[in-house]
Amino acid sequence: MRVLRGLTALAVATTALGVAATPAAAQDDPGWVSAWLGDVTVGGPGAPGRTMPLTLTSTGATQPRVTVDLTGLAGVATATFPDFCVTEGTSVTCPMPSTAVDDSGTLTGTVPVVLRAAPGAVDGATGTLDYTALGEQTEAYAQQATITVRSGPDPLDLVDEYVSGVAVGDTRPVPVAVVNAGDQAAVDLRLTMRFPVGLAPTSYRNCRYGTDQVLATVVVCTVRGTFAPGQRHELRGGFATAVGPATLGSKRITQFVEPLASAGPLPSGVKLKSRDADQALRLRAVGAPLGEIPVEVSGAGGQTYLREVQGAFDIVAQGAAVTGAVGDTVQVTVGIRNEGPGVPDGTNSGDTVGAFYFTAPTGVTVLANPLGCAPTGGGEDGEAATHTWYCDGRGAVLPAGTGNTVTFDLRIDSLGGAAGEVQPYGRYPRVDDNPGNDIAPVTVS
Repeated sequence: MRVLRGLTALAVATTALGVAATPAAAQDDPGWVSAWLGDVTVGGPGAPGRTMPLTLTSTGATQPRVTVDLTGLAGVATATFPDFCVTEGTSVTCPMPSTAVDDSGTLTGTVPVVLRAAPGAVDGATGTLDYTALGEQTEAYAQQATITVRSGPDPLDLVDEYVSGVAVGDTRPVPVAVVNAGDQAAVDLRLTMRFPVGLAPTSYRNCRYGTDQVLATVVVCTVRGTFAPGQRHELRGGFATAVGPATLGSKRITQFVEPLASAGPLPSGVKLKSRDADQALRLRAVGAPLGEIPVEVSGAGGQTYLREVQGAFDIVAQGAAVTGAVGDTVQVTVGIRNEGPGVPDGTNSGDTVGAFYFTAPTGVTVLANPLGCAPTGGGEDGEAATHTWYCDGRGAVLPAGTGNTVTFDLRIDSLGGAAGEVQPYGRYPRVDDNPGNDIAPVTVS
């Protein structure tokens, strides 16, 4: 990268500030500007540079910019900035980038900063990078990021892929790619991947497979080899993954890479077993070593996100019919059932699935709220409370052939009233293939 210097360049940059700024704010409202750069760990001398995002955000400010003081990095690290920034000694000024995105009057842009260990920097050395966000007449907002030098291997995951148009029956080549951002070679890696319910990854003889509590397939592979600093390695052809009939909605396939010698504990609650396979998973070197790690590479974890797989499924409401006399207490068991083959999966959002509404028949009183159920609101001006209860889902997935049912105790106050009903809460992840059975009656006679 080229760093501009001198008064002429400063004048050019000052002009650019006005171009990138939002419309001039009223004198009594100068707007605001903020910036953010997190703490950073870089490899020792000789490691590839780490490109980190210095995010600049502004609303209503004139000439939003960030100034960076490099004094605290002396002897620890160096920082290189894009050519639209202006350097004056140990101070760097960067205007809002021309690529900033305007979202309803709020500008957000990213200044990529390449950080490297300084020559002679030792393992564990720390320095500071001080930065201040400001605009014309706005209050300056000073912050500080800590830069740490750490010698050793540092494998990072390079995969961040979003895929549309995936259908049940497809086989996807899920990419696997890593790079060593450290200053020392990594000898042997552990690769851990998680494939949500419905996805079936291929078998490798150097991997072990298990199923977690939400029916995802967890794969842990021991990948042999020497992974040099800056060298990109990939799985040729990708990790073949079949999209099975249980696949429904969006799926996030995660992967995590770490040096085998210092790998953390294995995934808890998963029994891992080897499979018979003709092939081993190998990561092969691709291209020349990288001098700089791209800004989008942020850590040891990566993902492949499959958007909205339109799998087939049918959620069936389960009603009830009971008999009794006035004054009796009767029980009704109501809920929903997944007839499959698709499996609603809330692991992306962290929500439970399988929730439903139960509306009690007219003329009965619900004597207690079953576990996980609660009335939805209440009446106004002395009116009776609602007769509808919300019952929560039982977990993050609702496997085919299973359901969620709850038993309610009802006191019969009168007979001959309107029937109640049960129906799913929402239609997750979409209206199913047979909506005609989504509502079922609940009767007391």
